[in-house]
Amino acid sequence: MENQNPLSKYYRQPKVYLSLPSKGEWYPEGMLDGDPTNLPVYGMTAMDEIMFKTPDALFSGESVVSVVKSCIPAIKDPWQMPQLDIDSVLIAIRIATYGQKLQTKFKCSKCKEDNESDFDLSRALEYFNSLTHNSVVYCDPLIVKLRPYTYKEFTNLQLQTYELRRMLSKTVGDVEESLRTKTLDDFYKKLGAVQTGSYKQQIASVEADDTVVENTQQINEWVNNSEVGFFDKIKKHLEEQRNEWRIQPQKIKCANCEQENTVNMDLDASNFFVLS
Repeated sequence: MENQNPLSKYYRQPKVYLSLPSKGEWYPEGMLDGDPTNLPVYGMTAMDEIMFKTPDALFSGESVVSVVKSCIPAIKDPWQMPQLDIDSVLIAIRIATYGQKLQTKFKCSKCKEDNESDFDLSRALEYFNSLTHNSVVYCDPLIVKLRPYTYKEFTNLQLQTYELRRMLSKTVGDVEESLRTKTLDDFYKKLGAVQTGSYKQQIASVEADDTVVENTQQINEWVNNSEVGFFDKIKKHLEEQRNEWRIQPQKIKCANCEQENTVNMDLDASNFFVLS
């Protein structure tokens, strides 16, 4: 005990215990340590705060991965987190660091007065934990089972989309008017391919004639050669799930006229983790 740091009793301790909305499903074996419905969450360190102020690390997703490893060490590889858990994880870290109230500003829809109020983050956590991920799509006579993105896949999709839009912006300004239409056509084809690939990526299996197909190549071949109705059903289902798994707006009264306003919260790590 002679080498024990006398300051060790002042090290950070868990401030919140998080129940993952996924309940631990979709994590590779060994990627979670402990009960996925009761994970300890620590507040951020000074270095964690710096990570969220580093543009390159924010853009690449490295800052989120680094801070999750620091604040929720039970998640061994945050890149493997299913997308369902990402918002809850970030909210829990924010609560553990600064508390459950997030100051927000809004303009009253009635009297146009500028307001400052508190967004209750604990309600957002409760909302996510009330949801159940619907992973089955019935495309008669087929049964398609879906899975959520991993954080790595989600980040890669964002980077690919950004890079395409950046290249479009740069290229369109440089090409002649006669070539501009072709440039735009090429862009939309590439963007469509990225988006279609993202939907394919979330298909875990397809059951056909009492046979469950999990082979990625065979599933992709089926999507490429099936009628558009099958793909549209899958796309619609994924979009509905994405909308449901978003932070819901809260009703907040105007301090001036007491009009109830619907206030949205943007979970942007660049300002979400900055204390107002």
